[in-house]
Amino acid sequence: MTNQAFASARTHFSRLKMLYVTAGSLFLIFACSLIFANSASAHGYVVDSRAHLCSTGQNTNCGAVVYEPYSVEGRGDFPEIGVPDGKIASAGVFLELDEQSSTRWSKVNMTGGEHTFHWKLVANHSTNTWDYYITKKGWDPNSPLKRSDLELFCRYVDDGAIPPDDVYHDCFVPNDREGYYVIVAVWDIADTDNAFYQVIDVNLSKNPAAPTYPEPGYPGDPNHLGEYFPWNSNKVYDEGDIVLFNGQLWKALWWTQGEEPGSPWGSWELIGDA
Repeated sequence: MTNQAFASARTHFSRLKMLYVTAGSLFLIFACSLIFANSASAHGYVVDSRAHLCSTGQNTNCGAVVYEPYSVEGRGDFPEIGVPDGKIASAGVFLELDEQSSTRWSKVNMTGGEHTFHWKLVANHSTNTWDYYITKKGWDPNSPLKRSDLELFCRYVDDGAIPPDDVYHDCFVPNDREGYYVIVAVWDIADTDNAFYQVIDVNLSKNPAAPTYPEPGYPGDPNHLGEYFPWNSNKVYDEGDIVLFNGQLWKALWWTQGEEPGSPWGSWELIGDA
C-alpha cells in the first residue's frame, strides 16, 4: 500500500470511529432522557408554601429550593410508602426544608373552615390524588415532621387526568385548633412512583362563623371515597396494592401498569367482591 493510500484509509477509519462515538453518545443521551423523563416532567408548588416563601425571600437560608420550589419530589403513595419520617418537608431533596422549630419559618394566617388551596404547575402530569394533611393537636413544633404527627383532612382524586397549570381545591380546614400548625399537601403522580410534597406553615385561628366539624360529604371529604380506589390505567401499581374493578377487589402481585385486573397476563389476584 502506498503512503497516500495508507493515509486515506487511516483518515476514513478515523471518521468512522468518530461517527460511531458520536452515535453512541447520542444514543446514551436519548436513553437517559427516557429514563428521567417521567420524574422530570411534572413539577408544581402550593402558593404560600414553605418552599414558595423561600423563593420569594420571606423564608431565608433555604438552600437551592429558592430556585426550584416546584421540584420537591420524592417517592409517592404517602403515607403507606412515600418519603421517610423527618424528610417529609424536603422529600429528601432540599434538606434545609426539614429544619423544624416554632420560629424557623414564616407563617401564613389562616382560619378554620372553608379554604381554597392553589397549586401552580410548571409541568403537568397524569394525576392520581391530591391529599392534604394537618398536624394533630399537641404535635411538637420543634421536631422534624413524621407520619404520626399528621391527619388527613382533604382529598381529591383525578383518576389519571392531566391537570391545568393552576389547580384549586376547596377544603375544610379543621376548625378545632389554634396556633402554629403545619399543612402537608401531596400531589401523587399516576404514571410514576413519585409525588410532590409541599408544607405550609400556618398561624391558625378558629372561625366562629364556621362549624367545628363539617357535614359529611363536604368538598374534599376524604371519607366519602371509600378505602379503595377504582383501577386506573395510567397509575403505576406495586406488589400488594388493592384496587376496585367491576365491583371486585384485586391485589397486584408485582409491579404493573396499564394491565386490567383479570387479564390473562396474571398480574392481579382476585380478592373477592367489593
